[in-house]
Amino acid sequence: MARIGVRSADFTWVHQVLILLRNLGHRPCHLEADEDVPHDVHVVVSTVEECNSSERGLRRDHLEADLAKALRNAGSTTGKRRVVIGVDPGPRPGVVWSVDGREEGAKQLDRPDDVARVVRELSEAHDDRPLLVRVGDGDPGVRNRILRDLFDTGHAVELVDERRTSKGLARHDHIGAARRIHRLRGRAMGLVPDDPRWDGMVRDVQRRSREWTSGRLTLPSDLALDVARGELSMAEAVAKMEGLS
Repeated sequence: MARIGVRSADFTWVHQVLILLRNLGHRPCHLEADEDVPHDVHVVVSTVEECNSSERGLRRDHLEADLAKALRNAGSTTGKRRVVIGVDPGPRPGVVWSVDGREEGAKQLDRPDDVARVVRELSEAHDDRPLLVRVGDGDPGVRNRILRDLFDTGHAVELVDERRTSKGLARHDHIGAARRIHRLRGRAMGLVPDDPRWDGMVRDVQRRSREWTSGRLTLPSDLALDVARGELSMAEAVAKMEGLS
């Protein structure tokens, strides 16, 4: 039996529909407003006011009748043929990917520069499908470096609000965070985002540069800003400074 997704900002309505579906023997699931449809959900219902072209709208005063009609069409699928990749940015990024809505793999990478390589490999392996990369907005310096590399691949990129992805996860569960990022719709990106917190990030990069070099060097503010923006890696910035000294 196909699973049924229920999507609405009206939680009272959602609760009512979930109970109706369970009483009919279905295994419904509640979908967030910006959450992708899982591969095993073949029908999504919403209120008439909120539904989009791929969802079934249910009238509040004809709920049971409209639900029965929607369930008669439960054999059709709402899934898309595409590859979606979720990236939790950091020194060792977490990456999760799905093909046509079904999760196919997960990795924790050794360094941020590996993200673009994984994206290219998946693109080559599934060259008959469009590819979308969703990147969490945390760790701005590493995030921006990953975004710059991804723009060179030519694939669609979205930036996802990470505040909704870390709740309930262990601090270093980068795979779990990437899995949640992978499922949430983000803001389409065309350029690396600006950030009003550059001053604080420059100081943080300078602090990390001292740790990186065991106290030998502190990056000047211009090189630290390049690292924060993702234009240089820490190793490249330190090597550049050493070459100037």
